[in-house]
Amino acid sequence: MSAYGTKVVAVLDTASTFGTTIKAMRESMVTRGLLTENTLNIPTVAPTSPSDGDIYFDKNALKLKIFVDDGNSTQWVQL
Repeated sequence: MSAYGTKVVAVLDTASTFGTTIKAMRESMVTRGLLTENTLNIPTVAPTSPSDGDIYFDKNALKLKIFVDDGNSTQWVQL
């Protein structure tokens, strides 16, 4: 059980509208080098060949965006 209780664990393991869980997204960010021990490294340029779950900060729009591949289409979605 989480140090924060079972409700937090349930939220972390519950799929979002984007079809992923917070836990899976965090693990993916660690694997990609975006998340280290105390730092979240968010690029300010969109990847040229994005993968599902990639994120970047759009400096022109001042918005955080995530790349979503739902199996039918791919797109950058504003968070």
